[in-house]
Amino acid sequence: MKLYLRIVSYIRPHWKPVLAGLFFTVCFVLFNSISVWVSVDFIRELFKSESENRQMNIGAADDVRQSESRQEWLSNELKKQRVYDRLNSAIQSVLIRDSKFATLRVICFVIFFAFLLKNISLYLHHIFFYYVQLKIVIRLRDDLQQKLLRLPLSFFHKKHTGKLTSVVFNDVGAIQTVLDSSFIKIFLAPMQIISYLAVLIILSWKLTLITFIIIPLSGLIIVKIGESMRRKSRRVLEQISMVVTAFQESISSIRIVKAFTAEEKESAKFEEINTGYFRKAFRARLLDQLTSPLNETIGVFIFSILLWYGGNMVFRGDGLTAEVFMKFIVFLFLLFQPMKELSGLNNVLQSGLAAAERIFDYLDTPTEVYEKDGAAAIEGFDDSIVFANVDFSYDGKTPVLNNINLTINKGEMVAFVGHSGVGKSTLVDLIPRFYDVVSGAIYIDGRDIRDMQLISLRQQIGIVTQETILFNDTVRMNISYGGDGFTNEQIIEAARHANAWEFIERMEKGLDTIIGERGVTISGGQRQRLSIARAILKNKPILILDEATSALDTQSEKLVQKAIDNLMQNRTVLVIAHRLSTILHADKIVVMEKGQILDVGKHDDLLKRSQLYKQLYTMQFKDDG
Repeated sequence: MKLYLRIVSYIRPHWKPVLAGLFFTVCFVLFNSISVWVSVDFIRELFKSESENRQMNIGAADDVRQSESRQEWLSNELKKQRVYDRLNSAIQSVLIRDSKFATLRVICFVIFFAFLLKNISLYLHHIFFYYVQLKIVIRLRDDLQQKLLRLPLSFFHKKHTGKLTSVVFNDVGAIQTVLDSSFIKIFLAPMQIISYLAVLIILSWKLTLITFIIIPLSGLIIVKIGESMRRKSRRVLEQISMVVTAFQESISSIRIVKAFTAEEKESAKFEEINTGYFRKAFRARLLDQLTSPLNETIGVFIFSILLWYGGNMVFRGDGLTAEVFMKFIVFLFLLFQPMKELSGLNNVLQSGLAAAERIFDYLDTPTEVYEKDGAAAIEGFDDSIVFANVDFSYDGKTPVLNNINLTINKGEMVAFVGHSGVGKSTLVDLIPRFYDVVSGAIYIDGRDIRDMQLISLRQQIGIVTQETILFNDTVRMNISYGGDGFTNEQIIEAARHANAWEFIERMEKGLDTIIGERGVTISGGQRQRLSIARAILKNKPILILDEATSALDTQSEKLVQKAIDNLMQNRTVLVIAHRLSTILHADKIVVMEKGQILDVGKHDDLLKRSQLYKQLYTMQFKDDG
């Protein structure tokens, strides 16, 4: 029920078009019932004699009057059927004229306009509900995208982007399919059932009672199949997310796949996962397709019983005329259609609910706390960054950082060195609060960063990483990303300081050149220089350089290093060093091992007293030699 209410909350803002859709649904059902009722009257008029045609408002019971001895019984039966008599008399007063030809003309006009208004109502009913359906799908995708952007980095360590992509597109796509095939029916079918049921009761409450003694059997089957469909649909959605993940991995890593001639291996892996999807989807479809024939069989069973019972009533003259029985059968057939749609609709809804469960699981994931109660904005950086007894673990069990104590003064260049996996990147990632410390605290200008507004904290920090992230957009947009109002001159100046302008101005469209997905049309060194230009333009007081030159060739490294030197001027810089040659003149070099700080000092001092630093320096310069 909670899940249903959650889905309804997405409909509530669009109550006006929903009401309009419901109004035209009522109109459709009304005009449809009129068109059917009058069509039956049309058939009756075709076969009535002229003398019978002139008799109006006699009542249905008169058609079965056979002897004077039954007058009292017929009088009682007419009282029971007075609703039908009044309704039928009112309709016949409009339709019946002095001649069959005049009556036929009126009936034809009524049938035409009833069908015309029915179809106009159906069209407007579809339009209003499709508007609401599309709004719901758009909002779901918006909510998911906004939610994912606000989740902590630790969340993305556990979830593959393929699975996230599958939820945003396949699961929301499943919701759209459900809404497209069922959203209109979920309002229309119940209204049709109620209206047709009312007509059936008016025509013969006895036959209606027999019908609905048997129908609960069909309802029980529908519910049981629907429960199974929901479980199977969730498995299908989970499997398709695995298919998307496998496909995305093989395509995004195509260079490695080809380099290691792993095409066959990747194809076999994808085929296995895809076959698993086939098996689960096929089982779900087997169950889904079972609903319709089962319900049709039950419907025919009910219909056969009613034909036998109702036919006997007509033959015996037990208060049921052939005309009324024919109307009953026609409306019963009309009733079976929305009931059949509703039974199939249950399976569709259950598959949609399975998708909704996965979507809401992500929407309910706790986001980063951007502004906790009492959090204050940080306006700038004036004094120092202090790590005080900081411990950190990704999973709460395995320690990654242990008892980190470090002071970084404003204007200092501080480098972090050590073997891979000792916690260098993790340590600097704690400053912009990509992760929060497990114990201890980090202070900027004497204030715990957890007591600062998260956005204002990150606005003080610029980051240049080894993996350059660029967008499939213009050079201008990539340099000015994350900021507004930068002039053309400011962007060019930042590019000059980053040693990027020399290749930008050679491009065909300059700053307006599209550089492709992740900057695929330019070299690694050029991508890195654009990233540095972005950091220069933002002009943040604290700068983090995470192995920014480690993946470059010698020539590119020189250009990028010069750009970095320009970037570091008048800033507090934290460098994760891959090549020690770039940090020999750092104010502090922090030597790390196994998540701890072994030593802190300048290059010359560390060479004398730190065995690990000396080993790293000797190995690297020996390799360089």
